[in-house]
Amino acid sequence: MPVRNREPELVPMQQPPLHMWTSVEKQRCCEHCKKKRIRDRILLWLLIVFLLYLLGNVVFLNVRTLNMTRQLSPPSASASPSASSPTVLSADAQQCISQYTLNAPTDPQSYPCSTCYPVLSAVPSNFSDGNSQDAETIADAVQFCGLRSFFESANSQGQTALSNGGWVKDVRFCAWSGVKCDGFGRVSLLQLSFPSVPASIPNEVGGLTGLTALQIIGDTNVPGGALPAAFSQLTALTNLDLESTAITGLDADLFASLSKVTTLTLVKNMKMSGLASSLFSLPLQNLVVNGQTLPSDTLSSVVSSTAFRGSLKLLDLSTTSLSGSIPSGISSLTSLVELHLDNNAISNPLPPSFPSSLQTLTLTNNTQLSGAVPSGTSFCSLTGLQTCDVRGTDLSAQGACGPCQFP
Repeated sequence: MPVRNREPELVPMQQPPLHMWTSVEKQRCCEHCKKKRIRDRILLWLLIVFLLYLLGNVVFLNVRTLNMTRQLSPPSASASPSASSPTVLSADAQQCISQYTLNAPTDPQSYPCSTCYPVLSAVPSNFSDGNSQDAETIADAVQFCGLRSFFESANSQGQTALSNGGWVKDVRFCAWSGVKCDGFGRVSLLQLSFPSVPASIPNEVGGLTGLTALQIIGDTNVPGGALPAAFSQLTALTNLDLESTAITGLDADLFASLSKVTTLTLVKNMKMSGLASSLFSLPLQNLVVNGQTLPSDTLSSVVSSTAFRGSLKLLDLSTTSLSGSIPSGISSLTSLVELHLDNNAISNPLPPSFPSSLQTLTLTNNTQLSGAVPSGTSFCSLTGLQTCDVRGTDLSAQGACGPCQFP
């Protein structure tokens, strides 16, 4: 019997285990969910930061609005803390501190110096004994306003020049051109040259109480006017230099307040006449007055000053229309190293002796000086003289006269 062919048995296909696919899908899902959660958290933080930014702006706006709608009371009434509580600030002072801290860094020109300067400058100096942080902010705000007043007093050309030097673009005034501060953040030096000068010296200059050196060089027209009364508050000043200004003069008692001044330079200030009488009571070291008229008796005032006798090292009164003879008491200036009296109308006789400390002497272009100077007399007797120029006179040497140059 024939053998019947058997059909092969069909083996059903095995599906891959479902758990393997499920594991892959779960892994992909977890990674996606994790990324989504991170993204959601980032968005949440960004939202929180944005809301805080909006809230901060609302606070700033409220502070500024309050300032516009509220009149600050006079500093004498509200800014002075009680005698028993020198560390308690008035509401006005606290508001000015808040505005300087919150608003001024981003918008320095909006800070209300006109109202806050008198309030903060009236806070007693001993306030720092109780609250150093607020005291530092007060000092910064007062100095900022003092400097900004120079900017606001300048004409458009001056403001442009100052702006190019960083002025009033921020409250970091120690980095402005011409400004230097000491290690405590106090403005110690201010140097301004035309066109970066004010039309007149502002009264707020009195807020720069740490200033030790001030130099202003104008164009003979600006700055002009009188020095403000607050100028006498610059009691730390040691070096005052005013050149080519139209400032009308120095008050007679100015240097009774500026008692630390050791160097005074006045050059081509054509509207000034004379020197403040209080100057002759200072132990001045350097006095330079050039290109402006002085009274003919100025040399006598210098020689008569007992304060000058042991301190004055440099005396330069060239081109000041001096007349008459050099006082014989010039030898009493025992510390004098340089003497310049060029381009005047000084006449005979020469003093019999000059300070033995003298190293430089110039008397050029005093055409009324004449005659022979014998060796060993007057300035020809000075053994320490290194520079001596009397050209432009009718003087001549009678014998040896050291390094002196005669006509």
